[in-house]
Amino acid sequence: MKKMKFLVVLLTLTLFLPQSISAQENTGCKQPSSLNEIDRMLTEEAIKQDVPAEIVKAIAFVESLGWAHCVGDKAIISGDGGIGIMQVTDPEGEYKLDQKRLVTDIQYNIKSGVMILNDKFERFSGNVIPMLNDGNRMYIENWYFAIMAYNGIVPMNSPIYLSDENKDKKGQRNIKSYQDRVLTALEKGNPGIELNRTFDQIKLEDLEYVEVAGGKEIIRFKKKSYTTFGPLTHTAYLFGPDDLVRVDTKVRRRAQPRTIKDFEPYFNPGILTIKSLVKTDETDKENIHGSYNHFGWYLASNGGVENKLTGHVASSYLKPFGKRIAGEDRYETATKISEEGWGNKADTVIIADGSNFPDALSGAPLAYKLDAPILLTSHKKAELNESTKAKIKELGATEAIILGSKSAVSSKVQSTIKEMGLTVKRIGGKDRYETSALIAKELGVTSQAVVASGSNFPDALAIAPYAAKNGIPILLTKGGGSEPLNSVVANTINNHKVTSTIVVGGDNVVSKKAFNALPKADRIAGKDRYATSVAIIEELKMPIDMLYVATGKSFADALTGSVLAAKENAAILLIGNIQNQESIETTNLIAKHNIDTFYVLGGDSAVNNDVLSRLILK
Repeated sequence: MKKMKFLVVLLTLTLFLPQSISAQENTGCKQPSSLNEIDRMLTEEAIKQDVPAEIVKAIAFVESLGWAHCVGDKAIISGDGGIGIMQVTDPEGEYKLDQKRLVTDIQYNIKSGVMILNDKFERFSGNVIPMLNDGNRMYIENWYFAIMAYNGIVPMNSPIYLSDENKDKKGQRNIKSYQDRVLTALEKGNPGIELNRTFDQIKLEDLEYVEVAGGKEIIRFKKKSYTTFGPLTHTAYLFGPDDLVRVDTKVRRRAQPRTIKDFEPYFNPGILTIKSLVKTDETDKENIHGSYNHFGWYLASNGGVENKLTGHVASSYLKPFGKRIAGEDRYETATKISEEGWGNKADTVIIADGSNFPDALSGAPLAYKLDAPILLTSHKKAELNESTKAKIKELGATEAIILGSKSAVSSKVQSTIKEMGLTVKRIGGKDRYETSALIAKELGVTSQAVVASGSNFPDALAIAPYAAKNGIPILLTKGGGSEPLNSVVANTINNHKVTSTIVVGGDNVVSKKAFNALPKADRIAGKDRYATSVAIIEELKMPIDMLYVATGKSFADALTGSVLAAKENAAILLIGNIQNQESIETTNLIAKHNIDTFYVLGGDSAVNNDVLSRLILK
């Protein structure tokens, strides 16, 4: 664990002396047959213990001057008693490690080293050492002080020069510290990664050297947390199928997970869809002291409509973008959305027509109140959709609420669900307007209501997460022109003493005449459906840490995703699916708030990667 003359580990301000291991005990070591095998071991153990694999590989590289565990049948032993590839020490027996196994079993050595590093991060951060940012362990830079503690909280590892021995450097960054050497090795082994380690906010007055037993010194940190400025580097070892990643430069596309000359045309900057779990590098590694590949590989696709490419890409070039939640069609996409938000348990499900939108537009607030996913079936077929039927069983639901009349969701579907053992309730009026009023009654009308056009779907669905989260009903009225406020909506507002309303969409979708008939009405509108969805997010100050993205050309994915968005306290952004269809308001929103995490609802045919790329590429 340590490459230093004296080992200093701070637990209760005592100096622990290194343990020693006799020559007789140091036998039986066996170096794996290839560095690729060691690469696999380091990767798998890091993932298992939820530590960025980039860090584990870099520590092993620095500690053993390469990924070496043995010389002959003897483990590498440092002057302070560090054993093997991870230079593990446990002088006080704190971790109750088997010293012989540390010598003979490289897998155990790696496991022990990662466990100790993890312990430094968990127990020391914010206490013995500062915590960086929010302590998110998935960001490599946040491990800076934990890496330091792995080697020793001692003056030679100070992040800035402090002692009088370095007067000419006092206050400057100490790039020669152990942790900085590890991070330098990490960058060299992972082309494409540039870490943020300026740490200008660490000041001389934040640190002091404290003498402990034996006359040795340790660092005491007066400040126990820091926030770094600028972007952080997310580990690239935890992506999986359907995750979306961004590449900001051209990257080589390989037929196999290796760097020999079998590469194919580049992936261009933009969004890629991950198609596999991470694969360890298969490039032959022969020079044990060289800066060989530390990165892994993913099979990925650009998801292109016209020029679809697939191939392996090095993990170090990949940055997280989000995830695609999609099935083979809108019905399976609805089941995937339910899995994302409800796992395999929901007592209640909402059933809506997946072929047409009217009766379902007002359903999100009720679904959110009941903590129920919205599943779809088609009025074009009398039978319950098979993927929906299977999902109802899997969820173990005991109640179903059908939105719409029998012309939307057939009586046969209702009977089938009853035969599955569920209690079934139908909420349906003579038309979409009455259905929205009946859903509002079931929800429990509050003093506020949303009014949207029942003639089209985008505006109602864009505001659905907000309405759902706040328990506000969505009432539908005839859209545009000089259409008056629908009488059913007017009666609902009067009967339930609604005192304020939010109107979504411009005069062309909810007329001035209808608007003027509403109590204390505020209109939220943009020049088109896409700009309106942006205006909803901005004017209602919806959370923007991440966004759900759905096509504005079809209703199904946004409908079923709206409840998930509300559940996750997020908004839905509607975008197009052809070049230049997205509005300038959309790209401005993303740039203004530096939004970098997106959950995409629906497959490539709904929202393709080319469109997603244009959201973020300058």
